[in-house]
Amino acid sequence: MKKSQPTLHDIARISGLSIATVNKVLEDKRHVASDSTRDKVVEALEMLGYEPSRYIQSLRGEQTKTIAFIIPRHDAYYASIIDAIEHQKGSESIRIIAMASNEKPERQDELIDWFVSQQVDGIIVSPVSAQMRIAQRWRDIPMLIIDNHIEDESLPYVGLNHEDSAYKAAEHLLKQQHEIIGLLLGNPESSTAADSRMGYKAALEDFNLNMDERLITYQYSDLSMNATEKYGTEAVEQLLSSIRKPSAIIVANHALLIGVLHGLNNNGVKVPEDIAVVTLEENNWNTANQPQLTAVGIASKDIGASIFKQLQRFFNGEDKEIQSNWLPSHLIIRDSSQ
Repeated sequence: MKKSQPTLHDIARISGLSIATVNKVLEDKRHVASDSTRDKVVEALEMLGYEPSRYIQSLRGEQTKTIAFIIPRHDAYYASIIDAIEHQKGSESIRIIAMASNEKPERQDELIDWFVSQQVDGIIVSPVSAQMRIAQRWRDIPMLIIDNHIEDESLPYVGLNHEDSAYKAAEHLLKQQHEIIGLLLGNPESSTAADSRMGYKAALEDFNLNMDERLITYQYSDLSMNATEKYGTEAVEQLLSSIRKPSAIIVANHALLIGVLHGLNNNGVKVPEDIAVVTLEENNWNTANQPQLTAVGIASKDIGASIFKQLQRFFNGEDKEIQSNWLPSHLIIRDSSQ
């Protein structure tokens, strides 16, 4: 049977303190309660069998902050961001717990609900859909949106301008005399896909070219990591067999990219001799691959620094005013597009 929470009277009786003093400690008014007084309340709570570990830790002065990080999938891109945040925090007591929504809105919401129930100190979300709705029950915990922005602008955002990124990728290829350029996008519900399409279209128009919808593909179904890689392989093979065979391809994310490279290799298509490839995600894997991959993005350390800066605002109680940070992307030219 679940134990009921102790009353102020119970805690006061066990600790030997007044009800007023117990109440001040439980409200975490540190300036009116000494360490010895807080210790008495903690001991009373434990004797009464009430063990909400995070709360008791806070009364003891243990200031480890727990941050939930809900990502669409586990891949090199998000791993590099987590590593960058870990590097930024240095000796500060911050614990990051990352879980994947697998690109499913219902799982994303379930994860947020669970983390809210665990009273984490903050939640970072890379949303599945631009239509993500922020439930009222979530608003008591600081929340940061990253990577895929949403229509609800009541929360701070940190991420790239994906329209600008896709424009730079297409412009680079167009300057290399590529006129038939494939664009492989992921989840069509994400803001990233919509923004990337707009940037790609704008670059073509600036070179007096019309956008051909047949050269753009989206992943509509199973969005798990393995399925995304498989889709990347199938999508590039479809483009290779099309009437307007592209001489260059822009790939939205790392999981798609792995599938694309497998598909090209399976069909004996060499990069960059037969086809140029540009990815819209920068991570360490791009330089480990042979050939090294041209990317439009930003170093993970810069994303991590921006996210950590926002987390510090949360911890310092400075999150009353919404501050979003749209980070500039950079074209990093490597072997795959030369």
